[in-house]
Amino acid sequence: MPQQDLVNQLVDRVNDFNRRIRDLEEKVRNMNARVNTLDDSLLKKTKSLSDDVQDINDDMGEIRDRVANLEVDIKEINREKRKFVTSQEIEEIENYMDLMNPINSSFMTEKEVKQFVEEDDSGGGLSREEVERIVERKLQQKD
Repeated sequence: MPQQDLVNQLVDRVNDFNRRIRDLEEKVRNMNARVNTLDDSLLKKTKSLSDDVQDINDDMGEIRDRVANLEVDIKEINREKRKFVTSQEIEEIENYMDLMNPINSSFMTEKEVKQFVEEDDSGGGLSREEVERIVERKLQQKD
């Protein structure tokens, strides 16, 4: 019987080794499945990231184009702005208009000119006091 015990022990050991090998094979299959799943997931994420990077690059190109167009528009606006009248120029024009305004300015009428010429002819010229008096009278008429 000792041989039978030995054979039984060997059979038990072989069965135990077979079971262990099957367990290891199952673990290897499970690991392979997990690796394949991870590999597929990694490929999907890589493709997704690649698509996202491409979209971002496309958007950046579009933004660059828009910025370039804005720069061109700003330069055009600045060129056009130079053609506009400044507030100082408007004030100067208003001052000239005020000076030339016949309602506010003291222009002489034809009658006043004839009277002035007649006075000038009779006296042989105007004195400084007469000129000052005429200017003063015109200034008073203006007010």
